[in-house]
Amino acid sequence: METMRLTKAQARSERKDQSLLETEADDKYENPSQKTEQTIAEATTMSSTHSRSNMWFVFAISLFTFQSMVAIYRSHNDMKSVSFIVGADVAIAALSWSIRAHENALVGSKQRERHRISIWLLATLLNVGFAYRVTMMMPLVVMWVLWAFVGVTTVGTFHLYFLRPDHSA
Repeated sequence: METMRLTKAQARSERKDQSLLETEADDKYENPSQKTEQTIAEATTMSSTHSRSNMWFVFAISLFTFQSMVAIYRSHNDMKSVSFIVGADVAIAALSWSIRAHENALVGSKQRERHRISIWLLATLLNVGFAYRVTMMMPLVVMWVLWAFVGVTTVGTFHLYFLRPDHSA
């Protein structure tokens, strides 16, 4: 309940800040056409920035897909490796979607909390899965050290993500 009050208060504060900024923006232009031209220029800049980030996202996904296809091709006779690659790809895609949904959800909402849980579970799944694949090739001492790192990471992220009293992420 307190979180919702803070969220509403923050929203009101942001609306006030936005209206003050708009008032200041209105005051600095002598005629409305200057404001329209500036707004169009800002929208164009934002659009080009957004399209640049989309371009990088598409490039990253394409590179990731290509690397996954190469890995599957090289291990086509080993179904265990193919299953691992496909499973890791699905988990990474789900993790990316969950992170984006978490960022877009309202602060303090149940939906945001569900996404937080899914992010932690998927990150832990990937951490354990990759550690399992790597430790199969390692000597015993290195294997135990690696599993200790995985354990510390899992417990630490759980603590920071769920048990911290001042979490706002």
